[in-house]
Amino acid sequence: MIPYERERSLEDADRIIRACIARRGWCIDTDRLGEGLVTAKCFLLDGDGRVLAFGGGKGEPDAAYTGAVYEAVEHHYCKAATLTQQWDYPNAGSIAEDPRYAALPFLSALAEQPQRRLACRSYAAYSGDEALPVPLFLSFPDYPGGARATDPRDDFDYASALRFGSNSGTAIGGSFEEAALHGIGEIVERDAWSLFLIAHHLGGDARYGRWIDPASLPDELARAHRIAEARIGCALRLIDITTDLAYPAFIAVAERRLEDEVVYSHGCGASPYPRHAALRALSELVQCVDIKRDTEHLADLDRLSLELLAPYPRLRDCAMGEIDPRRLHRASWDFAEPARAAPRQLLPAVVADLRARGLPLYYAINHREGDDFWVVSSLSPELERFFLVATGVAMAPGRRGQAFLRKLRRAEAGAGERALPAEA
Repeated sequence: MIPYERERSLEDADRIIRACIARRGWCIDTDRLGEGLVTAKCFLLDGDGRVLAFGGGKGEPDAAYTGAVYEAVEHHYCKAATLTQQWDYPNAGSIAEDPRYAALPFLSALAEQPQRRLACRSYAAYSGDEALPVPLFLSFPDYPGGARATDPRDDFDYASALRFGSNSGTAIGGSFEEAALHGIGEIVERDAWSLFLIAHHLGGDARYGRWIDPASLPDELARAHRIAEARIGCALRLIDITTDLAYPAFIAVAERRLEDEVVYSHGCGASPYPRHAALRALSELVQCVDIKRDTEHLADLDRLSLELLAPYPRLRDCAMGEIDPRRLHRASWDFAEPARAAPRQLLPAVVADLRARGLPLYYAINHREGDDFWVVSSLSPELERFFLVATGVAMAPGRRGQAFLRKLRRAEAGAGERALPAEA
């Protein structure tokens, strides 16, 4: 059986990626944590045993192992140093003045250095519209670095901008369409998580997000919910955080902070298929808990994030990740499950639907390995990036988040007025 949003069976996908690794003289070192819903780890090594990249997989054992191998290869091609394309070097002022970037929260860093030049890469529009020049630091965490950092054509001071970079939206797949779908799902997922953080920690007392009654879940999800609770050792909440984009998105959170945890664990998932989105959130929660238990230094990073945000209590609450159940709506599972479609049919439908909702989408190809796999980076400057606050970044919401916050506050004020008693 071919998994959701995939081109190939799990067996074929695994065979193809391992053959590619062997051709290049690379090798892998894999490990597994847990049973049922498992976490798989994969180190991608070159011929001399040096680590090229790390990948993690989640879910059922076979899928988790294959997912970890693919993610390790994906992460190798998430580095600017691995790409062969030539960059452009426009001045920062031209980026700051481009209206397509007006939604981003760091334009002041560009406007303050209008004549300085920075490395950019051209992203094509999924819709066929004009291409978008995208600063490399936005999608490549290793830039600037290495030889690229010494290129005299890039004289931009990245000190105040680097914190806003993220490789979110880069994905690997057996075809362009498969990789693009997963990248789009990831940036929509991060946007939904961002809006939830804004609503829950900055949005007053209004309720936002739907806590799904476990008793109402379809059988497959109910089973995964039970396994996830057993794996993390406490009850969890599955919360629908789907936004105005109508692209199903969920978070799964532990009801309490687990032993030795500094911040609360959570998992996110988004997909055109609601059941798959929820399953991804449950599996990612288990993965998050497993990785934290297995990797001691992550607790130090969590402590650092909280320390960096100590002057900003509400931002620190976002990084802490505690969720007040009184601020959630209660709901039963009520999603209609669409018919499965191959990526070649699904991608145009997803792009068209998001475009109709006002969301432009862009892409660039990081790597193509013949007909074996693609690594594609997808991006939309309109989507909210406030999720970066959880890594210790002191930031305000971008344009989308601020508009969302104003809407929440107006709704809360209106509800308060309606609740006032009539004058005698």
